[in-house]
Amino acid sequence: MTTYPCTIGLGSNTPDREEQIQHALVFLGKLLADVKHSSVYESKAFNGIDDPYMNAVVHGQTALEPEKLIDKLKEYESDHGRVNKDIEPEGNVSIDLDLVIYNYRILRQEDFQRHYFNRGYRELLADGAFVSEA
Repeated sequence: MTTYPCTIGLGSNTPDREEQIQHALVFLGKLLADVKHSSVYESKAFNGIDDPYMNAVVHGQTALEPEKLIDKLKEYESDHGRVNKDIEPEGNVSIDLDLVIYNYRILRQEDFQRHYFNRGYRELLADGAFVSEA
């Protein structure tokens, strides 16, 4: 079975944000193979108004095509309190899981350039997460 490397950004800014991130890390540990993740860290909301976020970045391998993987991520978000981005109350984001990189291709350029993704991504780079052990 062929697998593909993928890198996912995680974020939550609800009062239980640390718990939300920890639960999402467990979920991704089951969904992906060879999972590595950054530390969990706080960042300011991009708009400078909403509550601060807890973030992390996960890197792993998947046999799923990108669309199927995104579907799984969005299903998890929905199951854990995420509602339509346009109607979320007061900028609260229970959990956000974004497939930023798939098979060495950046799918979400804006997220890739944001500080909240870059901090965890650089941490994984420094730890050698993207070096194949094969």
